[in-house]
Amino acid sequence: MPLVPMRILLDHAAENGYGIAAFNVNDMEQIQAIMEAAKETESPVIVQASRGARSFSQDNYLRHLMLAAAELYPWVPIAMHRTMATPPPPASAPSTTASPA
Repeated sequence: MPLVPMRILLDHAAENGYGIAAFNVNDMEQIQAIMEAAKETESPVIVQASRGARSFSQDNYLRHLMLAAAELYPWVPIAMHRTMATPPPPASAPSTTASPA
């Protein structure tokens, strides 16, 4: 199963009266352990990456680890959540100078 939107997991859990664990990860071994536990319990998971984890592991490493987890455990629904994500840069203010015609 590919990575799924968290809203889908949360809505299903609410409709069926269960909770979903969310795990903060930093490396491959943690993701492997989470996925093995999800397989054994037949549970969906939310994998989180905090700003600190992302600075330690870098976004691309974590993204590819999550894609590998989705490929290796295709029956486990997985959502990725970037906790405390760095906010986007502020939008630039509109220009107040006239453009030359």
